[in-house]
Amino acid sequence: MTVSPRVSPAKGGWRWAAKGARKFFLDREMKGKVVATAEFCSYSIVVMCGQLRWRDLRVNEDETEKLRQFLRVPRISAKLLAARGHSDPRTARFFLEPHLRNLEDPFNVLLLRETAERLVEALERKETVAVIGDYDVDGITSTALMAGVLRYFGAAVRYYIPRRFDEGYGLSQNVLARAFADGRPDLLIALDCATNSLEQLQWIRDRGTTPIVIDHHRATRPIDGNLLLVNPNGHGGADGARHGIFCTGGLVFKCIYGLLKLLRKKKNDLAFSYDLQAQLDLVALATVADVVPLTGENRIFVKHGLRELENPRRVGMRAIIAQGQMESGSPLSAADLSYRICPRINASGRIADATLPVEMFLTESRERAEAIAAQLTEMNAERQRIESEITEEASRMVEADYADRNSIVLFNDRWHTGVIGIVAGKLMQRYRKPCVVLSKEEGQMAKGSGRCVCGLNLVDLLSKCSQHLGSWGGHPLAAGIGMPISNVDRFREAFEVHVSEALKIIDVANDLEIAEWLNPEDISQSLVRQLRRLEPFGYGNPQPTFGVQNVRFLIPPRIFGSRSQHFNFTFRGRDGPVWGVAWGLAKDLPLPQPCDIAVRLSVSCRDGCRRVRVEMVDFRPHRPPENRKGGERPMEVSVCSL
Repeated sequence: MTVSPRVSPAKGGWRWAAKGARKFFLDREMKGKVVATAEFCSYSIVVMCGQLRWRDLRVNEDETEKLRQFLRVPRISAKLLAARGHSDPRTARFFLEPHLRNLEDPFNVLLLRETAERLVEALERKETVAVIGDYDVDGITSTALMAGVLRYFGAAVRYYIPRRFDEGYGLSQNVLARAFADGRPDLLIALDCATNSLEQLQWIRDRGTTPIVIDHHRATRPIDGNLLLVNPNGHGGADGARHGIFCTGGLVFKCIYGLLKLLRKKKNDLAFSYDLQAQLDLVALATVADVVPLTGENRIFVKHGLRELENPRRVGMRAIIAQGQMESGSPLSAADLSYRICPRINASGRIADATLPVEMFLTESRERAEAIAAQLTEMNAERQRIESEITEEASRMVEADYADRNSIVLFNDRWHTGVIGIVAGKLMQRYRKPCVVLSKEEGQMAKGSGRCVCGLNLVDLLSKCSQHLGSWGGHPLAAGIGMPISNVDRFREAFEVHVSEALKIIDVANDLEIAEWLNPEDISQSLVRQLRRLEPFGYGNPQPTFGVQNVRFLIPPRIFGSRSQHFNFTFRGRDGPVWGVAWGLAKDLPLPQPCDIAVRLSVSCRDGCRRVRVEMVDFRPHRPPENRKGGERPMEVSVCSL
């Protein structure tokens, strides 16, 4: 007996194809949606998600109680703090109160003092400065930060973002030619790139220009010992261990902090009036977009950056927030940055010219900022269309050829190189396997991006395949890759071997950790307010997932999305109806009644009205607490007696 949940948006509702069914009938029609049941003898079949293994969060109860009393926080907050390594009450207080005064001395970062001194020298000599940044959010915001502060102090600054399709990634010879065509700069600052660009750095020196590199990518070649390189992951050692979590935007902020310290020591009046805290809006964007851990100083950056974004001072930031349909003055979350703002900024580098968002962040013209923000939204819509087509084609390739493999390596010479990094990320999330997606570059070169599951280190895996690669670099979870097309097949097999070996000793099981079990009436704005002290959530500090038991929906789920892949739902909470959304789960409808749902909680604000919003992660038939077993995998098919 086989049940196939073929859910297609057919007229009149969802049609279920059931092989071997004795009878297929329509239960009822509600709000224009048909709810169907397939009857097999004396059983009713309901197909569930079944992709995640639910596991109850276990912590030391004594530690939790100690934290609760010392910090005077609710038990769930204390439980989450203990589970995330903050069992000592003093470190837990530091986590809950991420004050700006807790930022380290910027000169603790290797070579940052020397870099700040060189910037002071450039300002005093009135040198011309060229800034070249990468075309992603981290590079774009870093460029805006550096160009903005140098212009504030009167420097003549030009900035450049590589044009992806004709200049390539990073500090390429093509983007250097464009920068020097406008006149030889005295100082060239490369941001979010160039750690491994030894030939280009020497080319710059040969023309009498001083290079500075501020970057966070891993070094894959010997480091240039004469270079002013602010990169904890380039130098490694103690500096990498202490400061290796920063993205480039965070390192640029520290450089600006160091620059201000030196200028204030010289009694520079402008340095005393410069608002360093106001720059945290861009630092927060960079930190969230580059998926670095939201712990330590990164947590301070994002926490205060989000406060800046509630009432942004930059006209460009106000414009892009409005395009994301977020209300000015309302609290923003890291998720708002990830899903509403960052994709619009990234779209320019993927589709067209990534200097546009830099201009948007630096301009003081409201009209120009709004025009660029609208243009970025149009680019993002085009990016989504292209990405969706490639993702569907790539998914068919995966399902045909990769079911028995532990990794995915795809190549298609027609795919748009600007979006294949996003495609790699979606495939990794969908199939829970390390994924590399490649397309054809000029000549016979394949270029693309890789994304990795938590628990594995993509940079380490690529280093073991380096004999097949022409270029590579990035972070444990994401990397850029280039190689001759003739090497793709050999790389695919080598990558599979090394991923398989890593999986023998590393558990990357797709567990869903349930922080706490709740009843529907426990869902309230009060509960969400308690959790806000643990924000911002993201990599290194994940948003907690709660199990809500015995849920009965007030109305049938409403399906939406261009491919009918999502649905909305409502159930009754303490403060009234709770609105929820399930992204990408419409294929698993209909929902059993009653059911247990795994959700993440937030508060939405629309038209001045605040209400609890839940995001469904998974669902299964309701099981009484005495029948729940931690770590058990939900059934893919639930059989309920009629």
